[in-house]
Parts: sequence; structure tokens; C-alpha cells
Amino acid sequence: MSHPPYGPPQPPSGPPPTDVHRWLLSQPFPAVQPNLRVILTGDPSALGTDKLAYSINPQLTALLCYRTNPANYEAAVLDVRHTQQWGLTKQDVWFAALHNLAYEHYDLKSFPTSAPNADTPVQVLIGQSWPGSAHVMRLVDVVREPMPYGAVVMLPSPNTMIFAVLRSKRSASLLPFIYNTFQSLREDGDPVTDQMIWWRGGRVTGMSTQADPGGGVGIRQSPEFSFLLDHELPD
Repeated sequence: MSHPPYGPPQPPSGPPPTDVHRWLLSQPFPAVQPNLRVILTGDPSALGTDKLAYSINPQLTALLCYRTNPANYEAAVLDVRHTQQWGLTKQDVWFAALHNLAYEHYDLKSFPTSAPNADTPVQVLIGQSWPGSAHVMRLVDVVREPMPYGAVVMLPSPNTMIFAVLRSKRSASLLPFIYNTFQSLREDGDPVTDQMIWWRGGRVTGMSTQADPGGGVGIRQSPEFSFLLDHELPD
């Protein structure tokens, strides 16, 4: 799906207003569009039920927000009042925010793995101008290669995303390595979620994880992910 013809996002001009939401409701959509973003959070229940959000499951939600300060990650989460005022749908605002997210800078590096016979690299994305975890919502643009079987992702911090494209049954050998890397990178704070995320065709599925005594990882796999590992991935 093509995005609206917006230009690169611009930083907010001047200090953020005292009442951000009142100010946003007084502005036409083109005035606020350049500073729309997506952020990820864990359990969103404390935020109420009126927010513009896409819940992946009760422990992981993508929120639509307005960036209020170009010098940091401060943002105001949007709610249904804003779409009503602008005469738009949540999907309209979502695509505008994802478009802006594509302009945010990040560092992307391959991570050396110890997994035997692995056929795909493990990548670590660290955000530079916006929290890197948000890029899971536009993973197809980050990866830039076909992903017929999708990719697995973990989010050890708001600014970090670990992922690997699934190419064959040999890719599954990386799951314990990805989990152990996640554990090592979450030492500085709480993760966005401790779930292993499966991205496929724009759909995001979160699966709970726990450490295996043997050094691996236990994953509460969805039926679709189990079928993928057992029947769909080529040898």
C-alpha cells in the first residue's frame, strides 16, 4: 500500500505547548502530521481504552503519538478525539506515522552467532533518532529482502531490536541464540516485552518465552508458528 505524498518529517517548532492535546485538537492534520510517530509499550491498560493503538496481545501494543521535543523521545499518545477532530480513521494516522518512522536513523549490524549450521544472520538494530523497537512495525522495509516465512524478533529495550529472517529449518537453530542475546542486552533495564515475536506478511504475533535449564529457550508457540517450523520451512 502506498503512503500519502508527505515529505520528510520536521521537528516541532518552538517549545511544546503546556496542554499538548488541547493544542493538537486546535490544529489541522497537515500541521501535526510531520511529527506523528509509533512507539511500543508492554501492558497498556494503565493508559485507558481510548488511545489510538494496535494491540498485538495484552503484553505488547503499538501506540500512535505526537513527538513534542526534537531533542529527545518525549511524545504525547493520541486518542480517539484526534481522529474525530481531523476527520480521519486510525488507519490514516497509522500510515502517516509509519511514513515518518522511515526517516528515523538507526544503526544496523550483524551479530556473530554460535548456532551450528545457521543459514541466516542475526541482526541488531539500535535506534539513533527514535526508539529502535518501533521499527518492528515496518520490518519489511528494514530487512529489504523477501520474507515468505517471516522473521523472529525480540525487544530487549525500547531502543533495541534483535531479529533474524527465517529461511529454512536451519534457521530454527538460532532461536536459543536470539533469546540468550536478548537476555544479555536487557541488563540495563526492562525489555519492551520478553516475548519472541514472529513477523510474517505484516502480521505480528507475540509468544511467551522462558529460559531452558539446558541453555536453550522454551517458547509457547502459536499453532501457526509450530506448523511453520514443522511443515512449511524447507530443509
